[in-house]
Amino acid sequence: MTVVPTRAALPDRAAPAIWSRRRTILLITVTCGASALIMGDVIAATLILPIMGRTLIGAGASTADLQWVVGAAMIPYAALLTTCGQLADALGRARMLVAGLILFTAAALAATAAPTLPLLLAARALQGAAAAAIIPASLGLLLAHITLTRRAAAIGAWSAAAGLGGVFMHSTGGWLADQLGWRALLAPSVLISLALVCAALALPSAPSATGPLPDLLGSTLLLAGIAALVMAVSKGQHWGWRAPLTIGCIGGGAALVMAALWRSARHARPALDLQLWRQPTFALGGSISLLYGAVSFTLLALAPLLLHQVWGIGIAFVGLAIAPISAGVVVTALLAGRVIRRHGPRPVTYAGVLVAGAATLWVLAAAMSDQPRLQVWIPASALIGCGLGAISTGASAAAALSAGAHRYASAVGASMTARQVGGALGVAAATAILQQPPLTGPLPGYSAVIVALIVLTAVTGVLALFIAPPAPSTTGASTPSPSLVTATPDLSPLLTAAAPFQQQHLPRPDLYAIAGALVNATGVLLAHHRTGTLAAHPPLHRGGHPTGLPTPGSADTAR
Repeated sequence: MTVVPTRAALPDRAAPAIWSRRRTILLITVTCGASALIMGDVIAATLILPIMGRTLIGAGASTADLQWVVGAAMIPYAALLTTCGQLADALGRARMLVAGLILFTAAALAATAAPTLPLLLAARALQGAAAAAIIPASLGLLLAHITLTRRAAAIGAWSAAAGLGGVFMHSTGGWLADQLGWRALLAPSVLISLALVCAALALPSAPSATGPLPDLLGSTLLLAGIAALVMAVSKGQHWGWRAPLTIGCIGGGAALVMAALWRSARHARPALDLQLWRQPTFALGGSISLLYGAVSFTLLALAPLLLHQVWGIGIAFVGLAIAPISAGVVVTALLAGRVIRRHGPRPVTYAGVLVAGAATLWVLAAAMSDQPRLQVWIPASALIGCGLGAISTGASAAAALSAGAHRYASAVGASMTARQVGGALGVAAATAILQQPPLTGPLPGYSAVIVALIVLTAVTGVLALFIAPPAPSTTGASTPSPSLVTATPDLSPLLTAAAPFQQQHLPRPDLYAIAGALVNATGVLLAHHRTGTLAAHPPLHRGGHPTGLPTPGSADTAR
């Protein structure tokens, strides 16, 4: 029997609107809070690196071992991101978000209380797996319950929240570590995620999708393969590149990745969408995302070590000194949309390459001279952040828009996976270079890593030249794509208004000339560095380590 309420029984007209506003505020708070939580946790891990060697559980561990505090979370995040997004669609985004937050809370609590380094790394790996569930579920849930006219603003808020989470942790993390120790850097993740769990239980639920479950075995194979390859890169110098253990990790990792690719080619919901990677335009954007991850995550992991252990900046101020990077990323990502609307992602990406590359060269020059280093670092890091923000938003736009209107979500997930894989490999390679620098002169380890980052940035710029420009509009002005506004769960608001790409054009020769000049400048700098002509002072050696890192047992390891 159907009961038809009378007019008197109907609630006040304002009540549904008030509840709708409250529910929307709760939804935005939880989803944006989840985005800020994950980024803040990543930044906290990078701030742990400079002080972990002086702690009880980190004493005696090498730099290659300590970098796993960052890498242990990045690898499962990269391998499980696509699968968790598919599970969120199949099981319900709200359920997936709550489950991910609960797992993240438990893992963060375990990491905070971990008595040994292996237990800490295991807890960090669980945090990475939880993050892979939280990120796609939070953004998917947000888009599913926000009206069409407000989705652009919602995506912008969700994107900016991640940057603000990084700024917050950079601003406060150094003080927390200095006053309370490294565990205090992980404690905010426990408290914030617990609060988000309580709030997420009140989120609206949506009907789950039907269809086959994602390829869990393929994701497991991909996870194990990436972990083995990263282990080989990080420990190859210590084990020996011809050692059976190194060869076994390389061969085993490659075999596991190939097995994951084989399953992905045959599964209905694969761990890797190979159809996307077969498209040249997406492969270009995905390659840029891979290089961006290698450069950005390596910079975030390297900067605290350089500032604290080499330049002597107190740990309480290290986070504040790195905050301009996060702030620059946020500001540039929010401003890049207007340029991409009119000209596409190519000029934004390329401008970001030039700015980030020039600023990194500035830092390298300061590291090898007697310039006031902190006075150079602050403006240079802000420029690096602006450049990285432009590269990030441009690469996301290029990858997503090349996939077609019906595959934006898959393209963004694949692009984010490539970014995380690049970050894990980049951080591992950087720690290997720090231990056995290929260069000589002042700060050989750090100089070699910075030169490698400049080269990677230059390669990114060359690839950016081939990004297709937007299709010319018949009305003389670019028009936002309504389907893009409705369907794009990207990390940047620029995608909500960018026009789809229809043609592939060759870049102009003057851009090639600029790219060549940047590569040539890097080569000249490297050649002079090898001959020692750029050295303004003798190499800095502290505690017996050629990079300036204190070795266990040296005087510099004591507080």
